[in-house]
Amino acid sequence: MGCTEVNDRLWFPQLDVYDCIRRIGALIFAYSEPPGIERLYIADFYLANPPLLHSSTMRQETRRKFVALKIPRPKATFLTYPAPVLLFSKMESVQREALRAMGGKGLLSVSELQRGIASFSEAGQNAFASVMTEMVGDVERKLVRFLVDEFATASENAPYGLRSNTGLRRVV
Repeated sequence: MGCTEVNDRLWFPQLDVYDCIRRIGALIFAYSEPPGIERLYIADFYLANPPLLHSSTMRQETRRKFVALKIPRPKATFLTYPAPVLLFSKMESVQREALRAMGGKGLLSVSELQRGIASFSEAGQNAFASVMTEMVGDVERKLVRFLVDEFATASENAPYGLRSNTGLRRVV
C-alpha cells in the first residue's frame, strides 16, 4: 500500500496581501476621517494580531474596553508570536503592496496616498460599503471599532504617541 502525502500549509493572514486589503478596507471604512498611513499600519497590525494588544500601553479606560473584548493572551493561542517589532517589520511589505494594489485599482485616492493619508476614492467607498457586514465577522467588527474609536485615537494629539504606546517602529 502506498502512502499518500499530504502537503498541509499554514496560512498566515498577516502576510497575505488579499487579507491585508480586506483588513485595511474595513479599517478605512470605520474611520470618520481618513487615517494617516502609519496609524493605519499599526491598526492593521493589531487587527491581524489581536493578542499582541495585551503588551501595548493603554489608558485605564481603554484597557477596560479592550478586556471586555475577551481577546486571549498570546500564550493562550495556538500560534507562537515573534516579537511584535519583528512581525510589524515583516508585515511592512505586505501592507505597502496592499495599499499599492488598492491605489492601482482606483479604490484609494492616489494623491492622498502620496501625502501619507489613506482615503477611499468614490469607487473604493462603494466597493467597501459592504465590507463591515459581508467580509468582517462580529468579533472582528468589534475589534475594528475598538482599534479605530479607542486604541488608535488614545494618543492622537501626540506626534508619535501611538508608536510609543505600542513600541512598533520601522527602520526607514
